[in-house]
Amino acid sequence: MDIAKYIGLFLLKNHFCYVHGLGNMELNKRPAMYDGTSLQAPSYEVVVTPGGSIDDNLANFIATNEQISISKAANELREFSIQTRKDIADGKEVQIPGIGKFVEEGGRVMFITDANFKYTPAGIPIIRNSKQLEEQNAKPAHKPSYPAPHKADSINWSMVILVIVLLIILGGGAYGIYYYTTHNNEATQPVTAVKDTVVPMQVPVTDTMQLKKDTVAVSAPLPVDTLQVNAYKWVIGTYRSKDKADKRMKNLNLAGVEVAEKDSADYLVLVTVNSRIADTLHVKDSLKRYFGYNNVLLYK
Repeated sequence: MDIAKYIGLFLLKNHFCYVHGLGNMELNKRPAMYDGTSLQAPSYEVVVTPGGSIDDNLANFIATNEQISISKAANELREFSIQTRKDIADGKEVQIPGIGKFVEEGGRVMFITDANFKYTPAGIPIIRNSKQLEEQNAKPAHKPSYPAPHKADSINWSMVILVIVLLIILGGGAYGIYYYTTHNNEATQPVTAVKDTVVPMQVPVTDTMQLKKDTVAVSAPLPVDTLQVNAYKWVIGTYRSKDKADKRMKNLNLAGVEVAEKDSADYLVLVTVNSRIADTLHVKDSLKRYFGYNNVLLYK
């Protein structure tokens, strides 16, 4: 399969051709020049630029002309690109028939346009003379026919029905808002602030004479001060070796982080946080998000 031939045909047809591994080939027009003695006509040259948009247009063009699959055409095109890069790296030239050749200069892929290459773009359609234009204008032009418009009804019932439906929807929404606000106001009652009062704990006096044997008197629980700030140690990591636990502690590089031995097989990484007892749940959630450890526990 002559891939070089199809590259040239595709380039002349579309003015560009992207070959993966070689670059984007563009057919550029050079303006007319005056060399001091005569005026040179415009000419065309092929320029290769690195990069370009990767597509299957060239492979599709080859597959259509060769009556093969696009995947097979893409494989043939890839092999041609690999072989071309190898040949030009060895100092050889790869010809594109009638257009030019691939070479390598300074480690870059270059394309040298053939000195005899001439490209003539597609011609411009001819302009008809006045006689042909008169004959064309004399022919009756086809005018599309449209049905006569129907007489408009005096009442547009569809619009009336639509307005009625919208009014019903708006009315229902207004009634729903009114119903919700009225019942919500009835259910809502003003809350009066109650000052914190300390009620002295009354410990019942038990008759020790009536206590049976082997019974223990349970003392009443003491009130807990939830506003007192205490230092709590939290487990933020469990490791099977002490080296890993020490490495985790060094990586964190935070104050209050320490390593504790849970047993002979497990080592815990602990962090000390000062907080109120009422805020322990919030502290636990914050430590989970900060350290990325879901099994955060309060160390006893």
